[in-house]
Amino acid sequence: MQKSRQSKPSSQRLTVLSFAASLNTTTMRMTIPFVLVATLTTKYVLAKSPKLSTQQPSNSLTGAQPSLLLVSATTSNEKPLNLFTNQQQSSDQFPTKSSTRKSLNLRAIRPPRPDWAIAKSLPIPSRQLGKEYSEAAYNLTTPPNFKHSQELQRIVNDVVKLASAKGLPRKALSITLIDANTGETAGFQQDIPRYPASVVKMFWLAVLYAQIENGIWSSEEDFTPYIEKMIKESDNEAASYIVDQITGTRSQPRLKSAKFQKLKNKRQQLNRFFQQAGYKHINISQKTFPLYYLNLPRPKGSELQLLGKTVWNSNRITTKHAARLMYEICYLKQAVSEQASHKMCEWLKRVLKPEAWQDPDLYSFNPIRGFFGQSLSKANVSFYSKAGWTSRSRAETAMISTEDNRTYILTIFAQNSAYANDIEIFPQMSGLVYRRMISRSLIL
Repeated sequence: MQKSRQSKPSSQRLTVLSFAASLNTTTMRMTIPFVLVATLTTKYVLAKSPKLSTQQPSNSLTGAQPSLLLVSATTSNEKPLNLFTNQQQSSDQFPTKSSTRKSLNLRAIRPPRPDWAIAKSLPIPSRQLGKEYSEAAYNLTTPPNFKHSQELQRIVNDVVKLASAKGLPRKALSITLIDANTGETAGFQQDIPRYPASVVKMFWLAVLYAQIENGIWSSEEDFTPYIEKMIKESDNEAASYIVDQITGTRSQPRLKSAKFQKLKNKRQQLNRFFQQAGYKHINISQKTFPLYYLNLPRPKGSELQLLGKTVWNSNRITTKHAARLMYEICYLKQAVSEQASHKMCEWLKRVLKPEAWQDPDLYSFNPIRGFFGQSLSKANVSFYSKAGWTSRSRAETAMISTEDNRTYILTIFAQNSAYANDIEIFPQMSGLVYRRMISRSLIL
């Protein structure tokens, strides 16, 4: 009896099997039309996609996707904002790529601008036609013929002793002192290349004015807002934009060898400008950070490539370099040209009246407080300077002229966090030099 129930299906099982067969037939009839529609839709989209791709903005030399770019704008609270969320901004930064071109020339792509420049609708500097690849040369080809002075050397030695008395390391210190009136000089470790912090921006200023004087740019005024922020406020973003413009480069993701060498050669024209004029062993080809408008709180991508792996190829300047340039700009007034020197020196001029620099909300970086000018705020002097400060260094170069036209140049680089954290040491050093130079001028 058990065997007969297994060999013959019951009436209940026949009913279930009949229903399943009916369900499968209905499902297949409904599914086939949907599959056909999906297939036709996919073929249509694939046929249209080549036409659509030529209408997208070009975001790199090889048409990379926007997410691969190290480029962003910064809002007032320094939160990165993707440039490509705004159609007007993206078209301002990168021109549309034509379907007939396979790549874009590096100089044809406008470097991204700081968000404050976009907000103010500042004009975009443009090169003169035919000057796209032009470089400028420094007009002064040999260093000034200064004479070493034992009297000035004693002043410098006393500055070093002041640092030692405060427990600050002598090894990290470099000093150059020049009496501009007599052409005498003295120094301490002044031929050692050191990290100059934002003092490097004075050198970029000279390269820019050399290009302007050589007719490379259509309008000098287009650079004025950027120069003001770079020199007066020591703004890194303004300096970054100027570096991009004068070298025809821009910060990018990591590049392959051939493209990187091309970028490196263009950036190193900053070094060539001064090396050919006798500024030996100088390196000013690196940007200063952070750069929030590029989403670069520290070097990444091509900027990190420029720094190198085995050798940290950061900016390197001697105090003798910085003192010489200040002397050629503001005393000789022969850097680039007399007219250009006058303009550059005006940018470097500082107001020492306390009400002009004691406001804590004046700038994020104060070029007087904690630097040479602080101890000279009550002196009747004309003061021109460029200072720099990081968590590991303090640096400054300055020209000081008294009311009777006695002029000297003082440059100090201190590459150690102990100097960076001591806000009194530079004012004290400056005060010592001022008193001694005033006494010297009375004797002379």
